[in-house]
Amino acid sequence: MYKVLIVDDNDNNRLTLNLLLEEVDDIEIYEAEDGQVAVEMCVKNHFDLIFMDIMMPNLDGFEATKYIKQVNKKSMIIALSALDDDASKHKMLSLGAEDYLTKPLNSDHFLQRIRQYLRIISLRNQQIHKFPKALNPFNAHVFHRSIMFRIEDEEALAQYWDYWLNGEKNIINLSDCVRLIYGFSLWLLKHEYECSIVVEESEEKLYMMLLHVKPLRSNIVKNILLKHFANAKYILSNDMLTFQLDKEIKHDNGSVEVSDEAKKILSKTHDNVLSAVDYINATAISFLSKIDGLEMINDETDKAILVFEKEPTKRNLIVIYENFQEYATILEELMDFEHLGFAVQTLINFLGTLTEEQFDPEKSKRLSAMLLNLLHDLASWRENVFITQVARDIHYLDSSLLSSCIQIEAIFEEKNLDVNHDDDIEFF
Repeated sequence: MYKVLIVDDNDNNRLTLNLLLEEVDDIEIYEAEDGQVAVEMCVKNHFDLIFMDIMMPNLDGFEATKYIKQVNKKSMIIALSALDDDASKHKMLSLGAEDYLTKPLNSDHFLQRIRQYLRIISLRNQQIHKFPKALNPFNAHVFHRSIMFRIEDEEALAQYWDYWLNGEKNIINLSDCVRLIYGFSLWLLKHEYECSIVVEESEEKLYMMLLHVKPLRSNIVKNILLKHFANAKYILSNDMLTFQLDKEIKHDNGSVEVSDEAKKILSKTHDNVLSAVDYINATAISFLSKIDGLEMINDETDKAILVFEKEPTKRNLIVIYENFQEYATILEELMDFEHLGFAVQTLINFLGTLTEEQFDPEKSKRLSAMLLNLLHDLASWRENVFITQVARDIHYLDSSLLSSCIQIEAIFEEKNLDVNHDDDIEFF
């Protein structure tokens, strides 16, 4: 059943649309007498299809469309107007309306379009965006479109830069990501390696991939990311470096008055510093009991690390990273710590690849010491965020924990991570 909202201040116009829509199956019709009421209804409910009159009191169709698209961009808005002028049509479409129809409506033409709209909505709701040749390792469910930049010379690299950083793309951390990929690509070009950049998208994420990165040493790449893009969510595997970036919706705080509830929703951002007290007040109680259970896991892991230090075997290491998995699982469930959970999970996956042949006495001792430091950092994070709640920013330990995970992997690199050497890769 599709929810359809008719927005018009004229009773006769609403009645006419109701009569036309009687021939359409599987729809439930709602009405709003002006744009203000429509916005308030859309804040509380999702409507699949909205018919929007333009000239209305209180809040006209232009402003109502703008706010509704900010609340729910998936709602399909069809503008209706007696004015067949290009300026109004262009303005409505630029604000997010999918179509612009003029009154009086031709019933056959109107019904044909409505059925096509509902078909499109049905396909959207089925979420059939799976792209069988998706390159990114994060998510196979991406849009069918992709963008490729063949970086054969510095001119191609400049075009890549201009495309992403000239104009508003509404991607969180886009600038940091582009600058890093630019720097890596420039190094590859200077050493006579060609590379490619491929971009894929889902509804909420953007995946930017630099291909043919094998000439860059992995420990150097990780070190640079830690120093220049510490909050990056990335996967470096085989011959590809992939970044996952979040999309955001920018809100236009104009002078138009809408309901308090709408303002609350439209004012949310992704960048606010969040104190432990505020975070706990907004976190489900069920999660807090899981956090309490980590104290026992922490003690068991501490003992397991000491056992591994005395007897560095694969069996003893498995006990350690299975305990760390408890942390990774809970962090993954806590949306604000998704990135931290990813870092711990990546470390767990790495520990799972180690073999006993790699456990020489020096490396085993260093591994045990660094795992203990990581464990103690996690215990401190749990204490300061969830128990004493004294942390001013719940992400205060992110960089330290990420650094620990990377440094642990570096123990088994051919060369240890050098925090002062970027291997002449340029960043600015």
